Amino acid sequence: MAQTARAHNNWIFPIAFLVAFSESFVGVSFLIPGTIILVSLGAVIGASGMGFLPAWSGAVLGSILGDWISYWIGFHYHHQLVHLWPFRKFEDQIEKGLHFFHKWGVWAIFIGRFLGPFRATVPLVSGMSELAFWPFQIANTASAVIWAFVLLAPGAAVVRHFTG
Repeated sequence: MAQTARAHNNWIFPIAFLVAFSESFVGVSFLIPGTIILVSLGAVIGASGMGFLPAWSGAVLGSILGDWISYWIGFHYHHQLVHLWPFRKFEDQIEKGLHFFHKWGVWAIFIGRFLGPFRATVPLVSGMSELAFWPFQIANTASAVIWAFVLLAPGAAVVRHFTG
């Protein structure tokens, strides 16, 4: 597997980007186990000796974009979302996200990145709540940088330590 990964290391950025995007984009995050895939990707990086930076930057950018689009959808459609398909299927999660956001404010964006049930809904509800763009984007970016590292680095470091 490590040899195959090294032979196709140019795919590490787009794979990390797409997985992180799908984990952060509202609706898709319920279908794809992005956290497990990113942790596993970290282990593949460690086993293959591939560069950490392309995977990390792909995951950071993918998660920032996924959250930004979710924020934009919430900002554009506001509370009408709970009546639109596919969002009406997730009304309970949206309501929990709204409660979480109203309790923690902009910190909910940062904290929610690390809590599976809130990862994709908090950006949506922060847009619905008309949070200003720059406070959202600062929390979005800061949390994405740390989140991607937390998911990728342990697997990469542990596997590299024991195989290298």
